[in-house]
Amino acid sequence: MGINLFAHSVRLVLGDWRNALRLSGLLYLIYAIPSLILGLMFPAGRGQTLDPEAALAMAPVAIVTGVLALVAFVWIAVAWHRYVLLDEQPQGQFPAFDGGRLFSYALMSLGIGILCVITGLVVGAVAGLLMLIAPPLAFVAGVLALAAALIVGYRLAPVLPATAIGRPLGFGAAWEATKGASGAIVVLAIVSAIAALLIDLPAILLAFAGPVGRILSLIWTLGTDWVKMLVGVSILTTLYGHYVEGREIPRA
Repeated sequence: MGINLFAHSVRLVLGDWRNALRLSGLLYLIYAIPSLILGLMFPAGRGQTLDPEAALAMAPVAIVTGVLALVAFVWIAVAWHRYVLLDEQPQGQFPAFDGGRLFSYALMSLGIGILCVITGLVVGAVAGLLMLIAPPLAFVAGVLALAAALIVGYRLAPVLPATAIGRPLGFGAAWEATKGASGAIVVLAIVSAIAALLIDLPAILLAFAGPVGRILSLIWTLGTDWVKMLVGVSILTTLYGHYVEGREIPRA
């Protein structure tokens, strides 16, 4: 099921890429292009860090870019949830903006993030006791902590699309709706991580190919980050559609 969930999420984006681009393209470029410019202006060499003057010079732009990225991401996520689940079409160059809905979505995201961190820390601390018995088991402790955090995050994830479409869902209801999905969630997380690594591989290789390679790497990343962003949001949409609304998921 985990592979089917991932494959369906990818199809939502690539199978409807024109509408995906129309809905999210301009919002994405608003913060992605400043990020690209920062990367070109302040390239980080291998094993090097920015000098203090360069870091100070880029700080204001980096802060503004970060704020734009946060607002744009939440705006895109809410719009994409509503497009997929409600077939809500944008009426202009940008999807509809509802400040209250976006704020609620961001707040719920923060809440889920905090719960994931707490879960990871608690499980990691307990599993870390294994280090006292056998230090090599530290790796196992890290894997268990990460797996626990991912399971909590994905099982609570339906709360976010529910918030986006105006059908509030509590954490308890989301947890109940995804009962029995932990195995599929672990597979989903593994497949997602492998896919992200593969799509980033050309950018990693190009980054070591001199100045031209770094430019091509940033351009590649500009496109692939958009794909990864929308696929990530589609995974949340798919989890809600399948486990809360009972929609069927085609086989991969």
